Amino acid sequence: MNRALNIAVDARPLVNPRSGIARYTASLLREFALQQSSNCIFLYSHRPFQLDFPLPEHWKVRTGQLGIRGLSTAFGQLWFPIWALKDNIDVFWSPHSQLPLLLPPRIRKVLTVHDLVWKSFPQTTKRNDRIMGALFTPLSLRIANHVIAVSQSTRDDVVKFFPGTRDKIDTVYEASSLNAAGATGPNTRSNPYFLFVGSNEPRKNIERMLAAYIQYRKLTLSPFDLILAGSYQWGDFNAIDFIETNDLSSSVHLIHNSEDAMLCVLYAHAKALVMVSLYEGFGLPLVEAMQWGIPLIASNNSAVAEIAGNAALLVDPYDTDAIASAFKEMTEDPATRSKLAYNSKIRGQQFSWRQAASETMALMAGDKAGTRWAEGDN
Repeated sequence: MNRALNIAVDARPLVNPRSGIARYTASLLREFALQQSSNCIFLYSHRPFQLDFPLPEHWKVRTGQLGIRGLSTAFGQLWFPIWALKDNIDVFWSPHSQLPLLLPPRIRKVLTVHDLVWKSFPQTTKRNDRIMGALFTPLSLRIANHVIAVSQSTRDDVVKFFPGTRDKIDTVYEASSLNAAGATGPNTRSNPYFLFVGSNEPRKNIERMLAAYIQYRKLTLSPFDLILAGSYQWGDFNAIDFIETNDLSSSVHLIHNSEDAMLCVLYAHAKALVMVSLYEGFGLPLVEAMQWGIPLIASNNSAVAEIAGNAALLVDPYDTDAIASAFKEMTEDPATRSKLAYNSKIRGQQFSWRQAASETMALMAGDKAGTRWAEGDN
């Protein structure tokens, strides 16, 4: 397609700006704006939202005033097709696994899938997320003209469970939205530390990570502290109670709702990032850590191993002994830590929002983007 396109974007994730999908959506929109394309982008949402960059004058925003939580899906299914007809939309892109099912056939439909956790690890997801995933994702995949997976691992999952997507799915990797080149505050921590970034939910495997940390402290004379920087908690495991019960308050520190400036400081001074999740569709903290050349302790499964590559000590996330040993090696072997830090810095340069935006826009226009590199390219 050579003419300018009218592209509608499901902008509902931007209402919750701290979520991973909101960061993904905002980062690509920022790059689309910088491309100065003649394509007109329409942002559709059930509620108003804010972005931290100016929109091009020819972009349009349509928002409702939905004040009732839990009805955003119904709003999108009903109003987005109506708006799309009114705006003469050529392409509709959903950045979060759910398309309006009543879009006219003439509109090209592009869908981003971040993970299939509701399918692969349903026991680690909320009931409502399982229901929404099971209800809308299969139908959205069926009507999509093209599907974007954020990792090869997620692509493989989609093709495994939905074989009909094999010929219409590409991998477009995410990147870090944090700025490692900017000014970073001083390290206010008295002890060196490992860093975990993410929510306290079952698939993040925090209970095993903390159990392994207890073992690790018995294995080394000068253990590092552990900082957990997370946004919210749900599930049966209560990290605060665990820390208090096991007398870890002096060495394990919880930081809630960390702003980007705080995260930059934490990354800049961390000895290693720890991500031993049971399942991830991408693992954004991995590439965030790479911006500072931080070595990784990471799961040997799902997209975690794929994205971490040769920048990590890879461990079985179900094996607390293996996690404890990785803690110990990262503490006592500066040569290993230095090598992984070097690999981390180099590997991090392969993840670019500019490249991701170019590939995503190409797929929306009906061109083939192609995967830049895959799991084995370490």
